[in-house]
Amino acid sequence: MDQHVDRTVVSADGTVLAVSDGGTGPALVVVGGAFDHHGTPYVERLTAELRDRYRVITYDRRGRGASGDAGQWTIDREVEDLAAVVADVDGPVTALGMCVGAGVVLHGLAGGVPIDAAVLHEPPYRATVDPHADDVAFADALDEHVAAGRRAQAVRAFLAQVLGVPMGQITALRLKGALWRSLVTDAHVLSRDVRVLNQLAVPDRVAAAVGVPVLVTAGTESVEWMRRAGRAVVEAVPGSEYAELPGQGHVPEPEAIGILLDRFTARAAARAVARGSARG
Repeated sequence: MDQHVDRTVVSADGTVLAVSDGGTGPALVVVGGAFDHHGTPYVERLTAELRDRYRVITYDRRGRGASGDAGQWTIDREVEDLAAVVADVDGPVTALGMCVGAGVVLHGLAGGVPIDAAVLHEPPYRATVDPHADDVAFADALDEHVAAGRRAQAVRAFLAQVLGVPMGQITALRLKGALWRSLVTDAHVLSRDVRVLNQLAVPDRVAAAVGVPVLVTAGTESVEWMRRAGRAVVEAVPGSEYAELPGQGHVPEPEAIGILLDRFTARAAARAVARGSARG
């Protein structure tokens, strides 16, 4: 087993998922974005920051890293994967969804995965005024690139159109050999992430079904449409909150996300105690 993988869990369709688990405190399940899995530098930094006060559980989403893959992909399979990871954890669970992972968590909450509270950082949806909100063919185009052997082109398109990365930064990424190769390795699952994101439009019906405390975050230095997307999610999720991370962008410093996470989980725990006292 990989040195970064502590155990595996099996999803409903038999897919084996690689799980990393460490730290002490309340359970926090982290669902990564398009290029996140165990051993990636940002995931390592994030877990290192949080494990002094949380039990941090991360997993490689299917088709990535050390996790398996099986059959026809649908968003329901991602929800089942999240449910399998959560079921393997005793006690209350908070989820932290980063980028596309926020979309996975949103669907999981709506689908009844027993998560007690969630933080969603910059789910990259589009408001209806944005140019890609109705681009229902984009996921298919990514699949066509991969099928034709144009994996790098699929990565470039995803970075530019989904994450809003400027072409100059994409060019700089291509010059970082090992990093760029790792991105290209994940090209085959990028179309799935567009579908997780409801073809990039905020899934209002899904969001309306969420019934637990949710905090949506965005960086003050992120592009405006990303912050607007966060506010749109808050409008769609009943009782949710919105907060911005000062001086941060789409990939926030772990310390910054940790501060907001600490405040949110403390408030959520206090509300849970108050509800229990009221019922008593």
